[in-house]
Amino acid sequence: LKPTAAPISDPFIRAAPTPAEARATRAQPRSSGAHRHTAERAKREAPGSALVQLSPMSSPAAAACSSTGCSVKVIAKTWARDSHDLFDFESTEVRECSFELRHPATCARVGDDVVLQHAGPSSARGSEPLLSVVQRDHAFYVDKAAACRRLWLVIRDVAPNGYRLRVGECFKLGRFKFRVRQLVDETGGGAQPDLSLEGMDATYSYDPEQCIESMPCRICLMEGPGEDDPLIKPCKCKGSIEYVHLKCLRYWTKSRLQSTDAGQSDPGSYFYRPLTCELCLSSLPAFIMPVGGKSAPLLEAPPTKPPFVVLESVSRDSRRHSRGLHVVSLAGKACTLGRSHDSDVRIADVSISRCHATISYEQGHFVLRDNKSKFGTLVALNRPLPVGAGRKVSLQVGRTVVSLAPLREESGCLDVFVPCPRMTPAITGSDLAEETQ
Repeated sequence: LKPTAAPISDPFIRAAPTPAEARATRAQPRSSGAHRHTAERAKREAPGSALVQLSPMSSPAAAACSSTGCSVKVIAKTWARDSHDLFDFESTEVRECSFELRHPATCARVGDDVVLQHAGPSSARGSEPLLSVVQRDHAFYVDKAAACRRLWLVIRDVAPNGYRLRVGECFKLGRFKFRVRQLVDETGGGAQPDLSLEGMDATYSYDPEQCIESMPCRICLMEGPGEDDPLIKPCKCKGSIEYVHLKCLRYWTKSRLQSTDAGQSDPGSYFYRPLTCELCLSSLPAFIMPVGGKSAPLLEAPPTKPPFVVLESVSRDSRRHSRGLHVVSLAGKACTLGRSHDSDVRIADVSISRCHATISYEQGHFVLRDNKSKFGTLVALNRPLPVGAGRKVSLQVGRTVVSLAPLREESGCLDVFVPCPRMTPAITGSDLAEETQ
């Protein structure tokens, strides 16, 4: 731990003893080796202690880093409340501490304090690992600790450029998670939203030659099949409500779509969720296929104008938030996500701000930006992230946000630049790795 230029005022960093204190310590009688080691171990394992445990560098990369004088400034902020792994970016009840890191170490939380621990068996009792800082090819990388939860990249720290989304990535608004299912650019190529969901892609097969002339449709009450409109039984209902016309069922399913651009001349943004029968409560099939023919989707969704994005809502609480797909067209406008009724993707949750975040289509990329929300916009980090890429990075683990930035040895100031929004494009996690390499 290298002392900073400013006087030491952090209560979690111990200053060097004065000459008088050193003489008083030397004058005290020495205890036996066993008692001394027991006392030192108890001091290290005290729940309230905030020891910075750093061992001498032994690896070649660490030795090279020591010779070049590279280091990382680490600033950790912990919210006083522990609620759904959230961090309140507007709260003043935040515990903050800072370190200058020269060696590979692990950031751990003990209560409301964040400490640095060298990789090894010794650690403070009751500590929770947050993240690990490792060295590869003379550069620092941030990676997931051994027993750590998922790391989340804080998007507000990459503003104003934003973050380029990719298919398969997961991001979080407050305590609500989304997965990017589909991204279609302005060229489109005739692509339309893929509304298939894992575990909910059942196919119903029917025989168009089946003679059921006397059975009525439970929606229009007309008996027998019509022209290119067979009678099918897609659910578990029995008796006089067993059959329904295919066109009647498709008309009903289309009316259940929650359109987000009603009244506009070119609709195409909506929320799709798997439908169930309102009578028997069984799930309706996603595809319909005649015997010997090709399958077709049951829902005839309206065409969506490219560019558009398809987001899958990932929620554990199925009683309050149903699983489904948000299809939003970005033609001529940006997609807004928030709690407001005017949002393109509306989430009725107390952890979501009124206008929480936006997704826009810029120069062939889908860019996610945070709108100074209370609980932040986060993107799941799936691989080690470099620190020495010339920009500050912030990661959230639970109620703690850890910010890291390279520190120049000669000046003692942070090596962070402010990019020009007209010249610097949005970044991704892979862009940071490429810049470091």
